[in-house]
Amino acid sequence: MKINSRTLLTVLVIFAVLAALLLVLILAEKLLNIWHFLQTAPVWVVGLYLLALLAVSAMGLWLWLSLVRVKPTAEKIEAIDESSLSEKVRQEAARGVDVAEAQAELEELHRRRGQGHFQIALYGTVSSGKSSFIQALFPDQKVDVDVRAGTTRDIHRYRHNNLEIIDLPGFDDLDPEQEKTALEETLRAHVVVFLTDSDLTRTETQALEKLKRTGKPLVMALNKADRYNPDEQSQLFDTLQKRTGNSVPVAIIATGGTQSIVYRDASGHESRQLRKKPANIKPLLEAIEQVVANNPEALNRFRDAAILMLAAEKLDRARQQYNRQEAQRIIRSATRNAVLGAMAAITPGSDLVIQGTLATRMVRQICDLYGVSPKQMEIDRLIKLAGGKLKTSASVVLAVAGNALKSFPGLGTAAGGAMHAVAYGILFNALGNAVAETVAELGTLDEAVARQKFEQNLFGNSEKLARDLAKVALKAVNS
Repeated sequence: MKINSRTLLTVLVIFAVLAALLLVLILAEKLLNIWHFLQTAPVWVVGLYLLALLAVSAMGLWLWLSLVRVKPTAEKIEAIDESSLSEKVRQEAARGVDVAEAQAELEELHRRRGQGHFQIALYGTVSSGKSSFIQALFPDQKVDVDVRAGTTRDIHRYRHNNLEIIDLPGFDDLDPEQEKTALEETLRAHVVVFLTDSDLTRTETQALEKLKRTGKPLVMALNKADRYNPDEQSQLFDTLQKRTGNSVPVAIIATGGTQSIVYRDASGHESRQLRKKPANIKPLLEAIEQVVANNPEALNRFRDAAILMLAAEKLDRARQQYNRQEAQRIIRSATRNAVLGAMAAITPGSDLVIQGTLATRMVRQICDLYGVSPKQMEIDRLIKLAGGKLKTSASVVLAVAGNALKSFPGLGTAAGGAMHAVAYGILFNALGNAVAETVAELGTLDEAVARQKFEQNLFGNSEKLARDLAKVALKAVNS
């Protein structure tokens, strides 16, 4: 009898069915025995037996939930230490990173500590009443106020004793860079007052969310309350509290200002006059005092921490920009050397064996730039992958190289050596950018991610790159 795969499968199915039937019979027999035992056993034995079953079931359920449940991990927020940050600034400056912005934040922190002023930043849309609030708070100081529109386009500061009010421009009338500057200034203050004169618009809601994410102590002020009756004020108060998630104090105020009054005499002649409106900013001052009274020293610590965080972010952006620029310099240099190396070889091969040293050095330099220490075997696999792409995609890569060489008048189809040299350059550029992008995003040389990025970069190269490499190759031919 010839045994084939179908026969073997049939035998296995028969044995599986027989085993399942046997298991069912055994379980049925055991269950019947247990049932008869429970019927004749004392009540307390039955109770203990059921309790044992429940305990085992509960333990099994608990164990299953413990294994499959995803335990939330508390986000670890690393405190920024001023001395450590200052040392990082010095180290990055020694590398050549432009640390001017980060250094300026540290100097600003020292300046504000020395002054000892308590700073309140006013944040709101145009015409929300920021300047009017300052005029009501400091009636003896000259403040630009316009009843038709907001006039604050820059950051202005008003001081009285140890109190400093920072008047920020209306965030709905700023370009992205100005908005960023205004938001940064809120981080440097102790308390932020968000002014509005109605229910929040979409723009105001977005701005409020940005402020809340900074974690700064925040007070909301509903200004121009004299425009609403008591019921409307109450409704707006409840709405604003809901908008803030009941996490921000809301004060109903009137910052005064002026209003245009039209007078008509007995002859019907009309005249227009400006009249000052009464101000009532006491509820806002009380709300600020309540925030301050909770822990004045904590506000100083929060202010310092916010400025240090701002300095750290600016240092990180500067470091990233420097690393990107240096990575591109390394890639350009290695790509040029790869083209020249290929031209120097008499018969360039279809892999990167000839260029292995150059490729390894390029990957190492990029990884060192980002503080990554990959294993040599990971680098070797990436370089082997790059060489393999010239074999599997030779028609595409060489076609790009050939087209680039053809763009030079009088050359026609370039010699094979020059074409391979340009192809090597394309490979080096794609490999270098893949490594740089991977270590910049992940902080490690992930081989799978780098491979994917390499393929994307390889087939996404522009004709301009190929033409630039062709110039290098032709220059080597003519020299």
